[in-house]
Amino acid sequence: MRDKRSNPFCMIVAVLIMLFLVAPLVVIVIASFTPTALITFPPKGFSLEWYGNIFSKSNNFVSGLLNSLKIGLGATVLDIFIGVTAALSICRYDFKGKNILLNYFTSPMYVPSVCFAFVLLQVYSQVGRVPGWARIFIGHFIIILPYIVRNTVSVLHVFNWTLEDAATSLGANPVQVFFKVTIPLAKPGILAGALLAFLYSFDEVALSSLLSTPRFVTLPIRIMNYMEMSFDPTLAAISTLLILCSLILMLLMEKFVGLDMFMR
Repeated sequence: MRDKRSNPFCMIVAVLIMLFLVAPLVVIVIASFTPTALITFPPKGFSLEWYGNIFSKSNNFVSGLLNSLKIGLGATVLDIFIGVTAALSICRYDFKGKNILLNYFTSPMYVPSVCFAFVLLQVYSQVGRVPGWARIFIGHFIIILPYIVRNTVSVLHVFNWTLEDAATSLGANPVQVFFKVTIPLAKPGILAGALLAFLYSFDEVALSSLLSTPRFVTLPIRIMNYMEMSFDPTLAAISTLLILCSLILMLLMEKFVGLDMFMR
């Protein structure tokens, strides 16, 4: 009886929390269609002018987007190779110090990105002449690695390793076992970690703001610089597009992997 009475209350609280989280996003989306030069809610009309302003060459949002995609995709692909290898080594084999190794690979998750950026900035200043894309790429490559390692480890912890022995007994060589048995079964964790790593890299501001150069600037830094100079509905328009892209990625993950992977 107590459980039945508490269910409506829990549902009301859950709905209120969801409204509290979603309401700012709804306001941003609606305000992006305002025809006025100032962000107003509710808008006094309907206009797509500010969406067209995103692609203006003077704002450099497109170049910032391309830079963010290059860094995010490149760092994620490289981290998949390293992270999956590390996760397989930790879960497949029993050796001394495996917990220390796991903590080593996940340690960037517990270090504030600002502190890590200051350390890299000191290193780059001593090395000298490090290209802007390389400065940001190295930083993003390190800070997003834990997401791939932890998500892959969460799947491999419940992995039935006898399946590899069964495939070997049926005539499969180690390469076939790896690509046809191990990787397909670990794919949910790999994809979930890759998505989280890419989104974190794409939205990273603190590290990119300290390591970027005038010749290589990512999209979040372009948005931040634009916000310092003006505050018109262009920011709401580009935020709406980013929200839409993130929603599409989450729907694809739900279809092919399942969002429950992110809760492990």
